[in-house]
Amino acid sequence: MSTDILRIIEGGLSNDKRKIINYSKRLAERLKAEGDEEMAECILAQIEASTSRSAATMDAMRMIPLDADSKLQIVEVIPENSNHTDIVLSDVVERRVKDFINVVNNSDELELSGLDLQKSLLLYGAPGCGKTSIAHYISEQTGLPLVVARLDGIVSSLLGSTAKNLRKIFQYASSMPCILFLDEFDAIAKARDDNHELGELKRVINSLLQNIDELPSSCVLLAATNHPDLLDKAVWRRFFMKLEVEMPDKDAIVKIVTSQLSGFDATVTDDSAKMNILTDLLKDFSPSDIVTMLNKLKVQSVINGTKQISYEQIVAAIYEYDGKHKKKDDFVKYLSQYGVAQTSISILANISVRQVRNILSEK
Repeated sequence: MSTDILRIIEGGLSNDKRKIINYSKRLAERLKAEGDEEMAECILAQIEASTSRSAATMDAMRMIPLDADSKLQIVEVIPENSNHTDIVLSDVVERRVKDFINVVNNSDELELSGLDLQKSLLLYGAPGCGKTSIAHYISEQTGLPLVVARLDGIVSSLLGSTAKNLRKIFQYASSMPCILFLDEFDAIAKARDDNHELGELKRVINSLLQNIDELPSSCVLLAATNHPDLLDKAVWRRFFMKLEVEMPDKDAIVKIVTSQLSGFDATVTDDSAKMNILTDLLKDFSPSDIVTMLNKLKVQSVINGTKQISYEQIVAAIYEYDGKHKKKDDFVKYLSQYGVAQTSISILANISVRQVRNILSEK
């Protein structure tokens, strides 16, 4: 019991509300087991009533750091549980993300067992695969505010200013329990043996490494990059977990399409044969691409007053997604190749059925 009280005091002195709550719950359980149910209930009632953010967190959110030259904020603070992130991941990625969340949520127990781990995760993969969504999801699941720093936005032609901004970001994140999310991480974490980089930028990287090493245990570190091959080897070693966020597999594509079309009249999600075709057509699409494409169809259906989205419309949208000018003949043949009826092709291509037949009869 004395250990729990000591940890509660530590949490109070370091403004770590989560540690206070976790060890207060443990203390309440011990008191209840020893027969002091009245005191246990009082402790649990205090925890339940503590629904507002700590004063330290509120003060920190009012003191967001600014760039000295532009006077613009260099981080964005997203309060914990501010939104529900609808995230679809492959089974492997989802399992690894949940493993990391469990490490964060059980950090006090791990510390008691002598495992004082740095809670850090490096996310890498192609653009639009969900790295930012994962950061928001981890924030929601851990109850910690998300401090977002887009590092490509703080890199200045005056590299001394870049180092100062970097230090401000880490000092701010260290002032409260939070998740520090370094987006576009490769903007400043490039390998120091890159011959194209200046000596001053290499000193910025050294500063980055020092700042990471000095982060308090109350701060969780996330970083994301589209170019993992550019990162300095020492940067890689600073992360407890590294996770490649790959393009969605077939099951993930089905989940994304089904989720996005819920609330709309879209019978295609119940047709396994057509869904198999769509998953093949979408295999090179990132989750962001799929959502953007389907959102355009949803907007059109709402404006048209139907809220209907057909298989044929989705196939056409996939073909047209890149926005490049294409021949109408190729469009017609593409739709026909994937089972779209000639009458539907004539509507989608805005030509007569006879013209459709003529195009399809050409060798």
